[in-house]
Amino acid sequence: MDLSGRLYRVPIHSLPFRVGRQAGLELTLPLQIVSFQHAELYEHNGRLMVRDLGSTNGTFLNQEPLTDEAPLDEGDILHFATLEFRLCLMEAEGSESLIGSTAVISSKLPQLVVEKAERLRVLLQDGGVRHEFQAIVGLSKRDLLGYEVLGRGDSEGLPSTPYELFDLAAVLGVEVELSELLRQHSFPECASFLGAPRFFFNTHPRELRDDRLLRSLERARSEFPQVRMAIEIHEAAVTDSTMIQRLMAELQRFDVLLVYDDFGAGQARLLELADVPPDFLKFDRSLIEDIDGAPPARRRLLASLAKLALDLGIDLIAEGVETEEEAAVCRGMGFAYGQGYLFSRPQSSDQLISGAGVDLSGGTRG
Repeated sequence: MDLSGRLYRVPIHSLPFRVGRQAGLELTLPLQIVSFQHAELYEHNGRLMVRDLGSTNGTFLNQEPLTDEAPLDEGDILHFATLEFRLCLMEAEGSESLIGSTAVISSKLPQLVVEKAERLRVLLQDGGVRHEFQAIVGLSKRDLLGYEVLGRGDSEGLPSTPYELFDLAAVLGVEVELSELLRQHSFPECASFLGAPRFFFNTHPRELRDDRLLRSLERARSEFPQVRMAIEIHEAAVTDSTMIQRLMAELQRFDVLLVYDDFGAGQARLLELADVPPDFLKFDRSLIEDIDGAPPARRRLLASLAKLALDLGIDLIAEGVETEEEAAVCRGMGFAYGQGYLFSRPQSSDQLISGAGVDLSGGTRG
């Protein structure tokens, strides 16, 4: 049964039968609580089996968490996170490859998800997060522009990566609260850095639905006037030029730069890019990876997108740079800055201050 209450069947025509949020799987469930590759049904010694694929919110067989592979029988109930499926046999209609079907029915949250959700509420209340910093440097002189602030969970029983935390936050509808916490909690630490580098802070698309993001930035500017800020907006959220123009005007009032993040990861927002050029444009790592050995068509695509942005007066940042060859190609296309393992891995402020990271003498841009 889907959200409208209708019962439907998903035939299993072939094995393995993978379930997850990723497009192209045998069963795609486009919900944040489902992992990209969540679980798999397969055949072993003539039995239909199931195994979890390291999902965030768990796979459950007859209400029990699945920790290993397990055989399936008719009538078994499977949960992929909060979604419930029941295995049943059906007429093969002349096709021996048709094994059965699944029916989606409504369900209460599995106990593991309930427990994690409660822990997330405690994390939000107690501020159980930490931060790492990854340098953004000039591709020519390797001078420091600033750091991207990378939030991490720091609470027992919960994942540390932001992607998994936001998957869980989506269950409770607290994505905005989590995003604010990850950002606001880092300001005291940012204010302690020597040389006052610029800090690039992430946002969640839901923060753009009202004035809450601006209110949080206004509060941060009042409390930490010395922190030089840039706000990263995912390109998928750049859909309304009027809204982005208003946002940029307010950011300028707070002396905060605007960054479009992960450009090229999905639908490149070219019209919005032209209507409201940001201060920086971060090209997604999928466009940068192995660009030195990429087919000519892919290199022409990246060069064309880079030229378009440069013509609009936007400074370009290449994400995910891991080799000198990638850096050289990007530099030749007009990228002024790069971020990636070639220059620095994400590190704590203690590691950076102790001298393990990039020099903290500060950036070159105002």
